[in-house]
Amino acid sequence: MDGYTGKLLVVDLSVKELHDEPLNEKYARQFIGGAGLACRYLYDMVDATTAPLGSGNPLVFMNGLLTGTSAPSTSRWVVTARSPLTGIYGESNCGAFFGAELRFAGYDGLIVKGRSPSPVYLHIADGQAEIRDAAHLWGQDTYSTIIGLKGECAEAPTRVVCVGPAGEQLIPYAAIISEGGHAAGRTGMGALMGSKNLKAVTVHGKGRWPIADAKRFQALARRSTEGLRDAFISQVFRDFGTASWVDSGIAFGSMPNKYYTQGLFPEATVLSGVTMAETILTGVRGCFGCPIRCGRVVHVKEGQYTLPEGEGPEYETIAAWGAMLLIDDLAAVNYLNHLCNAYGLDTISAGVSASFAFYLYALGVISAKDTGGLELHWGNADAAIALLHQMGRRDGFGAIVSEGVRRMGERYGRLDEAAHVKGLEIPMHDPRAFTAMGLVYMTSPRGACHNKGDAYAVETGMGNPDLGLIPGDRFSDDKATSVITSQNWRAFTDSLGLCHFAIMPLQEVLDTMNAATGWHMDVNDVMRMGERIFQLQRVLSCRLGVTVKDDHLPGILMRPLPEGDTEGHVPNTEKMLAEYYALRGWDPVTGKPSRERLMSLDLVDVAEDIWQA
Repeated sequence: MDGYTGKLLVVDLSVKELHDEPLNEKYARQFIGGAGLACRYLYDMVDATTAPLGSGNPLVFMNGLLTGTSAPSTSRWVVTARSPLTGIYGESNCGAFFGAELRFAGYDGLIVKGRSPSPVYLHIADGQAEIRDAAHLWGQDTYSTIIGLKGECAEAPTRVVCVGPAGEQLIPYAAIISEGGHAAGRTGMGALMGSKNLKAVTVHGKGRWPIADAKRFQALARRSTEGLRDAFISQVFRDFGTASWVDSGIAFGSMPNKYYTQGLFPEATVLSGVTMAETILTGVRGCFGCPIRCGRVVHVKEGQYTLPEGEGPEYETIAAWGAMLLIDDLAAVNYLNHLCNAYGLDTISAGVSASFAFYLYALGVISAKDTGGLELHWGNADAAIALLHQMGRRDGFGAIVSEGVRRMGERYGRLDEAAHVKGLEIPMHDPRAFTAMGLVYMTSPRGACHNKGDAYAVETGMGNPDLGLIPGDRFSDDKATSVITSQNWRAFTDSLGLCHFAIMPLQEVLDTMNAATGWHMDVNDVMRMGERIFQLQRVLSCRLGVTVKDDHLPGILMRPLPEGDTEGHVPNTEKMLAEYYALRGWDPVTGKPSRERLMSLDLVDVAEDIWQA
């Protein structure tokens, strides 16, 4: 199997058994790696009876096909399970160095089953693995855990992923944190890891794996690296990070403010990547093999939010903990980002949940009596910090907020104002600014997700002209075709392990994959693969309870904003969904992909399973 190490590590924590398992070659050929292959394995192991935090829910870590190779910006790995937050298909995507190191250690992926009776961590080194005691690490934040484990493990370099107190407390949107503040953040994979009493995974390796045409592969990798390094968008990310989107978000009305209720917050410009570069930025960092280097290194040296030098906030965090709360203090937002990473919280879900609490406070639905004295006034950074501490410890009023907006909406009788789709909090790209994002959120298999089809990027010039993904009328309701194309493409790249910021010629990507594997796939082949992966993810969510009624936007996002650059628009969800369902081949009554569509994608067993009488 050129392009693969050819094996997975399977760990059963309940009985402390570990073994290597040959990679399923048929699955790999159909689903590539990363998100696709992880979902295919997960499909065989979970159903509607699987408890999201039960020992029978496995954690499936999977590398992209190109992860760890010399192809640029291919550091990505995923972790999947039945989500503790949403109850449906859960998937989180991360970069940094863990995935590459797992490949060097000899594995395409890792499957963790069962539950340890006491805290442990898993150590992997050059094809050998062992379960080690982690009682001394339990209760520590992610920074201390990573530092401690690097000191304990003799091999260098040792890469670490871990959970913090949020994962230990089974907070539904707890994240798995890697070095440098990189997070497998969404859908609560950290909660499941914590429920298994698995504090961390450490990995080291020096191995390599076969490449079908190594000479051609290296030539392609060099050319792609040079092209990415010199690309204009790469230079923007290198200079200003993902926070470069702040100014664009303000200009388009895309960055949400005041819990999605205010069209203008010009003060947010002080949170931009430009401001960061001019004030607290001290350096940049990148993931394994990435020439873009969008990661920020910052140092707040004075004021009440001082911190040692560390990772700076990304765009999503800046919007979720800045504009959404009307906080216009970059140092404060950086401090909130640090706390999310330390506790091990998804900054998007945590920020949206906190801003929902501020919103309810402003409406008078809750008061200081309910919050334990916290005065949740818009712009109150200190109250946000105090609330975040409570959320990370699952303490006081923070214990309520740590459950996420869907449960908060149910508790306070405000479910239509709870900003989520299928239980996953809405990201920081308002669908009233880009109507296609509304369709992306409604149909993404894991719930509201800006990465399953990044229509906002397409509409602002970061699409893929080779696939016809080019800017159009951002308020048009004729978006079903482009959204489907984008979703299929992202399903493919998420299975390659390719970063979304690596905008390369399509043929160059295909040539690199074919050189690694010896395959001879063209654009039609890989787009069909992308659809197969996306449809399987949808089937799995349907199997776990998703129906037509779940494909909708919350009422809070269907209110036109009187000011700002959304110009009073709201998505025409009924029209877009009808066209999308017809093109996808989804049944309008059940929401399931049709038997015929699944059969056409060679998902015969899946079709029989989901449509059995």
